[in-house]
Amino acid sequence: MRKEYMIFAAVIILIGAIGLLYYYPTGDDVRIAKLDAPQYLGLKEAGELTVTLRNNALTPVNVSIDVENAFIYKNGTSARYIIGPESPDGTLMLLPGNNTKKFFLGYLVTGTHNVRVKVYQNGRLIDKGLVNVTVWVPRRPELSIQLAYRKETTDDHDIYRIYGYLLDEGVSTYRYDVPVQITIIDDKTGEIVSNDTEDYHIGQGGITALSKWKGRPMAIIEMAHNKPSSETYLPVQNVAKGMSGDIYRVNVTATWNDPWYDQRFDQWYEQYGRSYDQQGYWYDMSGKRYDPPQFDQVITVNDELVIPSK
Repeated sequence: MRKEYMIFAAVIILIGAIGLLYYYPTGDDVRIAKLDAPQYLGLKEAGELTVTLRNNALTPVNVSIDVENAFIYKNGTSARYIIGPESPDGTLMLLPGNNTKKFFLGYLVTGTHNVRVKVYQNGRLIDKGLVNVTVWVPRRPELSIQLAYRKETTDDHDIYRIYGYLLDEGVSTYRYDVPVQITIIDDKTGEIVSNDTEDYHIGQGGITALSKWKGRPMAIIEMAHNKPSSETYLPVQNVAKGMSGDIYRVNVTATWNDPWYDQRFDQWYEQYGRSYDQQGYWYDMSGKRYDPPQFDQVITVNDELVIPSK
């Protein structure tokens, strides 16, 4: 009888344990399946971390998440995201299967930052992961302008469709806006026929077409054999109409204002084992001194096209 009682008690305990595991899953039931973050970010560029959590239990599970170094300020202090009982949104409920949660990333300090993710259940650490995000030292662009045209001839007109491209031959690691001025000048009189300034966005890849309309030229010059046409050439804004024998100059100027000019790029030298002291010198551990680098506050590039070409 006693033996049967012990067997019965063991079965009850086993069933109870299975029930507890079913309704209160263990840490082994929840794990970090994947961490997705950009390998590289530009200084002051926004990024995103995607955390994929796998819930292997048959029921929803509540967990807490702690994301360290999601944001780092200029003084080096970092901010973190915490989702848990004491956070405004409470814990995170994971449904069976994969669950994703996104977090904002942003850095005001260059270098490689370790983004650490920790997952807790009932106050107990059940999994953790790490992903590295490298913030490049800003590279100043090496801007240039490339102009070209395509000529079309009819019985009444010569039409020059002018295309322009803004290139960053240094291929900077961040995206930025560059104001570009496009001016059409009557070469005989010096009169400005058309003048327009627009911001063009250039980024990784280093080439931007100077037209707000895809596939359209940035400017059109019409040379009439007898009289100008009534064509407006919209949506192209930079248009000049003249007669055969006229000469026009298409002048394009791009100006880039260095957004990090005031920072003096101290990080460039610190990255290579050098430091900056108050006397205005950069030096390395051997004591060798370097002249402070000179950075232009403004970069201006210009190119011009004469229509018709001589």
